Amino acid sequence: MSTNRVETVKTLMAALQAGDSELAASTLDDAFTMAGFLPKTLSKEQFLSLQDALLVAMPDFSYGLADVARSEQGANTVTASTIITGTHTDTLSLPMLGLENIPASGVSVTLPQTRVTYEVEDGRVKKLAFENVTGGDFSGLLQQIGSELPLINDEFSGTGTRDDDATAG
Repeated sequence: MSTNRVETVKTLMAALQAGDSELAASTLDDAFTMAGFLPKTLSKEQFLSLQDALLVAMPDFSYGLADVARSEQGANTVTASTIITGTHTDTLSLPMLGLENIPASGVSVTLPQTRVTYEVEDGRVKKLAFENVTGGDFSGLLQQIGSELPLINDEFSGTGTRDDDATAG
């Protein structure tokens, strides 16, 4: 039985917003990657950890998903638009990003509309990519709550490499 890829995307995003990590994890492919929201590409586990932290800090966090449709970009591609919103009512804790805890600010966040592309295979989301829109990524979210994104450490990216030549000498 084949699952409609548009419905798969809607199920994933609803599960993420509702904090249903089990359903979200089962909707993501084991090789899932998320790109464009942070400077580094995230794995399935990293993405779910980020989502969990965002929901703790912003219980009303929403992707504001709209215009979900099959794409002409490829047989397994779905596109949508998103306007991320939420109210920062609790501490944002993301030590894996090298961030100090960010205490609740009470700020209501609204990021600019961003196009997202999903790659869906065999009823599971394999890739989620945010287009590059100024202020529409995690840095934009942090700026709105009065913080900033530090350089992300290599342990988080999983690459284990770093180019320090620019700072040498």
